[in-house]
Amino acid sequence: MNVFKQLFISIYSPKAISTFRFQGIGKSILFVFILSLLSTIPSWFHLTNELKEASKGVNQTLTEDFPSFSIEDGKLITDTNHPVEINRNEFTFILDGTGTYGVEEIEEKNNAIGILEDQFVFVTNGQAQAYEYSLLNISLTKEDLVDLSKQFNQLLPIIMTVLIILMFLFSAFVKFIEVTILALFGKAINNSLQRNLNFSKIWIISAYASTLATFFFFIMDLLQVIVPGGFLLNWFVHIFVLYLTLKEIPQTKNPLKVS
Repeated sequence: MNVFKQLFISIYSPKAISTFRFQGIGKSILFVFILSLLSTIPSWFHLTNELKEASKGVNQTLTEDFPSFSIEDGKLITDTNHPVEINRNEFTFILDGTGTYGVEEIEEKNNAIGILEDQFVFVTNGQAQAYEYSLLNISLTKEDLVDLSKQFNQLLPIIMTVLIILMFLFSAFVKFIEVTILALFGKAINNSLQRNLNFSKIWIISAYASTLATFFFFIMDLLQVIVPGGFLLNWFVHIFVLYLTLKEIPQTKNPLKVS
């Protein structure tokens, strides 16, 4: 049975999962990588769209909406005596040389880019990062930032490729740890149910037992639905499916031989 058919069956059939214990560990490792890729897709999809929209918005805002400005000696110098706030593509862009806006005000915008009196502020999902001009030791004009924005757009495919690879590797690292911890729970369940399985077989079963919760959160993340108590729900489903799977395995005739 190929891994994609196993992926589908593992969503609903603990009995089928129990039969996978006879396969090699290599195929199970491949399966964990596939689950890792699956869990990465929603983040990759949303991040790609957000970066594209933000990049497009920055370029349009700089060229069409912001007045001329420059950053010199750690301060913003503008041709206007009031803040400029532009909302575009679910992003807020702010140019403020008056000191009206601070980090907290920008953070309230949820997704925003602020060129303030003495610092850049970037906010994504309500989390702000601020960079003071004096520490960056830069001198820039509006035209310089327009050029930088265009260069960023050209490099965006490369940047996204690197980010996708890093996200996948991190997701795979987390998934392998998750499966290993689940297998430790499985070892205790195995002994309790008096099933004669060694740890490698329990690890294989654990990899497939994690499919249902992984697929559920894949759908929720794709739809950007926040699941209350998601962490606890994830582990409850993992352990419950693993328990049902181990119950499908015949009980050992001699409990003393349980490893």
